[in-house]
Amino acid sequence: MSDAAAILALEERRRIGMLACDARALGELLAPDLRYVHSTGGVETRESLLAKLAGGQMVYRQLAFEPLSVQQTPDAAIVAGEMRAQVQRGDALRDIASCYVAVWLRRDAAWRLAAFQGTALPR
Repeated sequence: MSDAAAILALEERRRIGMLACDARALGELLAPDLRYVHSTGGVETRESLLAKLAGGQMVYRQLAFEPLSVQQTPDAAIVAGEMRAQVQRGDALRDIASCYVAVWLRRDAAWRLAAFQGTALPR
């Protein structure tokens, strides 16, 4: 498997983990110093993102990433693409369409998501 294919496989694991609200699986993918910026401008740490997913405060009902591209160096990879999602927060169900950039860093021989920035697409 090429490095780009390995990074895309990690993105797919992240997508599946988010859909399943699987904090344990996601915890294996996220860097301790993660900075996750939602398309609304809200900022999460690794701990706050995992807590919201595990606690059901944020539930992804649908989630798709496409098209995706990968640029990388030996220890860093940037994934760019679009995200389409349906997210439930409390009683509110929100449709999301955003473009995003995800930064994966290789640390101690493992890739970890270190940064995510989503930007809402025009309606």
